[in-house]
Amino acid sequence: MKCPRCEAELPGRTRTGRTCWSCNRRFALEPKLTRGLHDQRLRRTVERLGDGGRVVLTVAQLRWAHHERGRPATLPRTDPPGRPAEPRFEGVGVLAFCLGMGSGLVAVAYLLITRLPAAIILAVVAGLFGLVMLGVIAKDAVRLLRRGRIRAEWEQAERQWQSRRELLRRYEDAWTTTLVQRLEWSDADFRTMVLNPWDEVYGGLPAGVVEDAAVRPPVPDGPPALAVLCPDRTVIAFLHANTFAERYRAVIVTTTAELPDDLPVIVLHDASPQGLLLAREARAARPAVPVVDAGLSARTAVAAGDRAVQRYEHQEREPLEELLARLPGLSKGEHAWLAGGLWSPLVAVPPKRLLTMAERAAERALHGNVGFLSWPVPEVPR
Repeated sequence: MKCPRCEAELPGRTRTGRTCWSCNRRFALEPKLTRGLHDQRLRRTVERLGDGGRVVLTVAQLRWAHHERGRPATLPRTDPPGRPAEPRFEGVGVLAFCLGMGSGLVAVAYLLITRLPAAIILAVVAGLFGLVMLGVIAKDAVRLLRRGRIRAEWEQAERQWQSRRELLRRYEDAWTTTLVQRLEWSDADFRTMVLNPWDEVYGGLPAGVVEDAAVRPPVPDGPPALAVLCPDRTVIAFLHANTFAERYRAVIVTTTAELPDDLPVIVLHDASPQGLLLAREARAARPAVPVVDAGLSARTAVAAGDRAVQRYEHQEREPLEELLARLPGLSKGEHAWLAGGLWSPLVAVPPKRLLTMAERAAERALHGNVGFLSWPVPEVPR
């Protein structure tokens, strides 16, 4: 990495105490502790997401911008532990060989001791090996005599293990296929490892970034002209921070029960079964007013592929299939993607693109041009 102040190269061995060796000034982020994130990269991200300062983004959007994108990998199936090993029994030929060798070694040891007293050590070694082989033959002979019983016990233990394996497979088949849980920034970790050091060095948040909780809804200037239904409070804070509600005289709510009766509605939601159903619920709740679905569709997330944040939720297949049955019109690819437990959050869409989606939907809703062919074209995240 380079020093964010003097552009000097900062190899790992010179970044002691987060201080530049060249200008002796501090920097905020140590890439080794922040998953490769450093001061210049964070500034570039803010500038790119904020469109050069024209769009204000929230802390949560900045955190989501550093989430890993693309579909998580599938975890391989595993068997339950404790599978019994199949018993092995020595053949008669092997037992006879061990018996002969053991007896021969014992005899040799006896002859050495009685005839050649000077070879006592050799006699002891030969006798020891002979006794060991006789012990092995005795043990294997007993197991051979109990062969039927030992094998019956093994077969019973194997059936029990296979039963546990079948129960595990049934449980796995009743749930969505398990995917790899990626290492993601939590809100607490991002604040502790990124925002707090940045505030310590630069005296605040990066330019163009605001705290979600610090954004306050504007005081309405006249009667509202538009209703926005959005369950995501980060997206709501983002819209308020960019004066969307003021410019379109919009009232933003989180549930269908809060929607006004006589205002056109735009719906912003995640690419998830619950999000897709939200637009249908809004149309059913307000059949007399235009309702524009401006949320993130499954088709958009699937088409985006590795450019979109795809999250995974482990859930039961039967309730999920019942939920998807209420969404007719899904393609096979969209249905398979949703049925796999995947979804894509609206808050992870780049802020400029998200604001454009909301503005286009508002223009269509306010001007009454919300026919099928004029609905907003889904934006592909980048």
